[in-house]
Amino acid sequence: MANRSFRLVVAAIVAGQDGRFLLARRLPGAHLGGLWEFPGGGVEDGELPEEALVRELREELGVEIRVLGPRTFAFYREANRDLLLLFYDAELIRGEPQGLLGQEVGWFSAEELAHLPLPPADDSLVRDLLRGCGRRGSEG
Repeated sequence: MANRSFRLVVAAIVAGQDGRFLLARRLPGAHLGGLWEFPGGGVEDGELPEEALVRELREELGVEIRVLGPRTFAFYREANRDLLLLFYDAELIRGEPQGLLGQEVGWFSAEELAHLPLPPADDSLVRDLLRGCGRRGSEG
């Protein structure tokens, strides 16, 4: 059996008051470059997933968020590593999202998500959003 690595990744589901979701586009030269994704990143040693999410959105998008709670998870196996993605509902509390690393950022309706090029691990989450399940934080 090949030597496999494991990576824990977190992603934020940030819904605006209009019900649209915040996504960022991976840079062209990156792994899965050009795909849109829910913003987030890897959890560092000694860091809680929620702390990683706050840090990643501050570093990559220049915003402060409040993590509301976990929504779902996805396991994805790549050629040489396994990924466990933890998706959290979150809300913007300060700042306007901008791609500080040069990435595109946009707000999309659940219906628009179905037509965007997304990483395979996001499929079940997008199906959930299309069904309108548990849209915490998108009202009011």
